[in-house]
Amino acid sequence: MANSIGAQVAINVFLFLLVMGMASTVDIRIMRQQLRNFKAISIGLFCQFFLLPFFGYIITIAFNLPVPVGVTLIIVVSSPGGSYSNWWCSIFNADLGLSVSMTTASTLLSIGFLPMNLFIYTYAAYHSLESETGKSVMNSINFGVIFISIAVVITAIATGIFCSYKFDTPRWHKISYIGGNVSGIALIIFSTVLSFLGGTDGSEPKPQETMTAIRPADYIAIALPCVLGLVVATVLPTLLKLSKPERLTTAVECCYQNTGIATSAALALFSGNDLQLAMRVPTIYGFVEAISIGVYLLIFWKLGWSKAPKDEKICTVIVKTYEVQSHNDDPDNDDEGEDEVGSHIENEDEELAAARTDSNNKLSEKVSEEVDWSDNAQTEKM
Repeated sequence: MANSIGAQVAINVFLFLLVMGMASTVDIRIMRQQLRNFKAISIGLFCQFFLLPFFGYIITIAFNLPVPVGVTLIIVVSSPGGSYSNWWCSIFNADLGLSVSMTTASTLLSIGFLPMNLFIYTYAAYHSLESETGKSVMNSINFGVIFISIAVVITAIATGIFCSYKFDTPRWHKISYIGGNVSGIALIIFSTVLSFLGGTDGSEPKPQETMTAIRPADYIAIALPCVLGLVVATVLPTLLKLSKPERLTTAVECCYQNTGIATSAALALFSGNDLQLAMRVPTIYGFVEAISIGVYLLIFWKLGWSKAPKDEKICTVIVKTYEVQSHNDDPDNDDEGEDEVGSHIENEDEELAAARTDSNNKLSEKVSEEVDWSDNAQTEKM
């Protein structure tokens, strides 16, 4: 029990430092602009809370998944975004400001959307299912873990934004960026070690013990929501003409889920062989989302969709942040969606120049009139 509490505290500390570091990296001016980016945030939330849970439900029915696998998959795709979404957007220089904004909005909204999606799709797939303990699915889920994780993320985002506003210097942004990356790596290592050491007391199965307890087709079913989500969350923002970094951020935020919530729920819902099946779902999805999103961001960075130059060395791209740069420094600023801000500024400059020209013309005319009046007055005196 003490070890479990200690592990949970450590995970929450790493999570807090990761999210705070990423939030502190964001230029507060960009953050304010993105909070007004209603279209991009709405698309991201639509993909997060409507498309992905629906994909999970359809796949559960199409593959006729066993109850432990299907229910846990629905929990995974109904969960809020994972703690590493900001980290991935930061590493490959997608729109980090939009990522933090989406994380903030989705974390707050997940308080209502998570139980709603979980109830609707679990009931639709398995009707009034009861776990082996005799509890209903909704009563068996440990929502306390969910709300603790949500509170940690909200606090970290608020602290990071405050620090970004209070210490708005390149040095602070660099320190925050490095600190966030170190915390992210530490969280990955700690979670991986914990997953393979878990269950040594015989109460929980180890991840390797569940390898043979799941059908081959189930691996495909568990991976499909992430892959389909990446495709749809890239095509839809492209059709709606978001900027290229915004498209990358929307895709990442849509598909990178908090698998820890599903793990906690599986432990509360199932036992024995069913628990072995259920525990495998978040493990498989976690590997799939990490590999898929990493490859996805790498490919689209080379295609020129991120804020980092596509010809830059990958080591430099990973270490350096391009978030706090002016809009005019973006090498791919020719995209229609990206030109909206630039076009607005150009229009304002043109209007200002026209006003100045008109003012100068009026001033010249006034001076000419005064000169003419002065000449006429001198002529009359003579």
